[in-house]
Amino acid sequence: MSQWLTWAKELQALSQAGKAYSKDNYDIERFETIENISHKMFAELSGTPVERVQQLFIPESGYPTPKVDLRAGVIKDNKILLVREREDNCWTLPGGWADVNETPSQGVIREVFEESGYKVDKPRLVAIKDRAIHPYVPTYPFHIYKMFFLCDFVSGSPEINIEISEIGFFELDNLPPLSESRVLVEDIAMMFEHNRKPNLTVLVD
Repeated sequence: MSQWLTWAKELQALSQAGKAYSKDNYDIERFETIENISHKMFAELSGTPVERVQQLFIPESGYPTPKVDLRAGVIKDNKILLVREREDNCWTLPGGWADVNETPSQGVIREVFEESGYKVDKPRLVAIKDRAIHPYVPTYPFHIYKMFFLCDFVSGSPEINIEISEIGFFELDNLPPLSESRVLVEDIAMMFEHNRKPNLTVLVD
């Protein structure tokens, strides 16, 4: 990762925390200036208009913490469930952002149903990955922890929706083009490995 990107992230986190806890208006103004500088750095590094970068941080307030992305591995007949995202026309494990008032297990079950129409249960944690240190693309200006769960298939039939254009089960050696901002081949291989060996240690990095 670019050292400049790391510094930009640190400035963004510093400004966000400063605005959350500062009472002095002059200090808040200074932290807003730091925030604007970090946004300009992100824009320059990513080739993205600064207005677009600013939109990424509009929902953010309070002490900065990593976002949580939930992903489900559903293996049936030695094939894994993938969904095709309309956003980039590529395939991924079903999943999305964790919701408030919902446990990670509840969230990943909900995501599978919403994105595929299939009901699953008994989520088992396989890995917690820091997106920033793995080769997902593009690089995001905020920090993300990706939680991967193996889930048991229960029932249902595929149902496309406003986010998903196709749904299918695929063998590991015959995967479609992946949405590499969301999932990597190594993630899918990890799911198959943990499915074969349930006692493997949970990966945390």
